[in-house]
Amino acid sequence: MTQKLSAWNYIKNNKRRVLVLIVSLSLCFMAVYITRFMLGTAEGSFRKVLIDYYSKMQYVELAGSSFGIDVEHTLPEEAARIYNEENEKLAEKLRSEKGVQRVYYVPYIYSEIAAVVGTISVEVPLMERTEDVETVMAHMGAKLIEGRLPEKPGEVIIDEASVKNNHYRIGGYFNEDNFGKDFIVSGIVSCDSYFGAGLERAGYDQAYICILSDGSLYDIAEILDRNGLKVRDGYDMVWDRKNGEKWLKEEVTDVINSSITLIFTGVLVLLSLALFIVYTMYLRDRHGEWCLYCSIGYSRRTIYFSIIRELLFSFITAILIGGLLIIFIGRILEMLIITSQGLFCGFWYPEVLAEILCAYMFLFGLLQIPVRFALYRIRTVDALDDDMY
Repeated sequence: MTQKLSAWNYIKNNKRRVLVLIVSLSLCFMAVYITRFMLGTAEGSFRKVLIDYYSKMQYVELAGSSFGIDVEHTLPEEAARIYNEENEKLAEKLRSEKGVQRVYYVPYIYSEIAAVVGTISVEVPLMERTEDVETVMAHMGAKLIEGRLPEKPGEVIIDEASVKNNHYRIGGYFNEDNFGKDFIVSGIVSCDSYFGAGLERAGYDQAYICILSDGSLYDIAEILDRNGLKVRDGYDMVWDRKNGEKWLKEEVTDVINSSITLIFTGVLVLLSLALFIVYTMYLRDRHGEWCLYCSIGYSRRTIYFSIIRELLFSFITAILIGGLLIIFIGRILEMLIITSQGLFCGFWYPEVLAEILCAYMFLFGLLQIPVRFALYRIRTVDALDDDMY
């Protein structure tokens, strides 16, 4: 008749030890996932600018030398005049490009979005007329939900997520840390991405090319190259979807993934050492129990599968509890921190879950070492005195 040794008896009579193992596993890996979740506020929020915003609005700022202006041997006033003329000519050429809906040559200021880790700037173009502000709003799908449109120089509208992130208010100063009291928030808009626009004012005369596109433009540098202008790194600035995707991957996603890998590796190493030592001590305490089982007829194989069932119970329970903790704590953080601060973040990271499951499998395999050694040391009761395990 097949022998079967119940694992539940040990679990029921050693709740504290089993609970320590379950809590250790669930809390450690819950912490890793929540860390990725919080760091994801940078990736999710910056994506709203680098992908969503720059898919519809692009900016071009070329150095004077890119237009062939000899800045060193030209009077500043003359260089500025030539520079503006060249930009106006370029803007006119860009208006005829496929996918381009409108082109403005205007100054811009910027708003800052601070994630849990990192900060990104969002361009806020300063238009000549309120009608131009309405045009940009319509292009971005923004709708006024509070206050009014800019009517006076220096007034701006800003999206509600930026308002939450920067604690702006209607009638308050816009980005006072960088622009002092020069700009005032006149209205708040709803928009799928971070967004702002305003009316130009004296003292902010440096203009840039602002392109409103239908979303099909990807590489502005290629368009400029067709028009005889070579974009040079370190001299010229072009913000479009291509550069946005590159910056998001290299400066945000790759950095976050490297950080999570480092954190995860550290947690796994420390947890592996701790579990190996503690579980070995647990097995030592059970040596007499297993010798007794062996004496009354249970085989080492039966005892081994009983231990495996105990471990499976602990690991599966830890996975379930860890998953519930991730959902519960993640939703609380989303309500209290992420949404209230105007940030965006994904909640589902399957690659992190896959790494956690792989780590569970590794730890499960690691604990087989002390288990197999403990089984090798099993003796019958009459031989216990000869075994100093």
